[in-house]
Amino acid sequence: MTPHPWADGPWPLLETPSKTKDVSTHPAIYIANEMAFAHNSMLRGLNSIYIQAPHVRHPTDITDFLFFITAWATWVSHHHALEEQKMFPGFERVIGIPNFLTQDVNQHRAFEPLLKKLLVYGRDTDPAGYDGKMVCGIIEDLAPGFREHLAHEVESLLGMEGYDGEGLLGVYKECEGEAGRQDKKIIPPMVLGLRDVTFQGGNDWPVMPPLSAWFVHYFFASKYAGAWRFLPCDTWGRPRELAFGGGGGK
Repeated sequence: MTPHPWADGPWPLLETPSKTKDVSTHPAIYIANEMAFAHNSMLRGLNSIYIQAPHVRHPTDITDFLFFITAWATWVSHHHALEEQKMFPGFERVIGIPNFLTQDVNQHRAFEPLLKKLLVYGRDTDPAGYDGKMVCGIIEDLAPGFREHLAHEVESLLGMEGYDGEGLLGVYKECEGEAGRQDKKIIPPMVLGLRDVTFQGGNDWPVMPPLSAWFVHYFFASKYAGAWRFLPCDTWGRPRELAFGGGGGK
């Protein structure tokens, strides 16, 4: 039997720097590695939406799926806004090279209208008017430039190796703290279900305090549990079959 497609395609995941580099040797490598894991979570989300969109048909399922689309697109949009407004300018101040990350910002600008189109579709579509083919069409337009950017940005961040590591890390941690202030009933349940702790032989991204995943699962995830059915992994980052991956759903 041919296995159903999973969230590591059709747009392929990125190889993380930690596969070939020691992330402890410079904060720039650590930052690039963390970003690669985050970007792979974004790609799993995009792939999961694309694969499942044609198979979601019942009104309740459509309502939950539209919320999942909205949550994913909102998270990605917030991520890029935070980079442009705070993280990238902070990095450029530390390394003393204005416009070092301008190409990455320009890449944001190129796919931003399509990301917004997907966000608006998820937010404003009435379930009775849902069209999975339209969702797939938006993603087919969005994904190539989006995926290219995610890969390019990791290389850009690796290019900061050799500059003030502590300064770079300070900027990154400050932005990481700001990202953590997003809606805890939406972002943590979704992001934890978009990671894969088995990826590249096993990993512990993101490093969290003890029992954090347990707390997210039992306290934060319940409000929108219907939407989290579409995630490719459980709260502990363990891969699972996509609920609506073409095998009839659940």
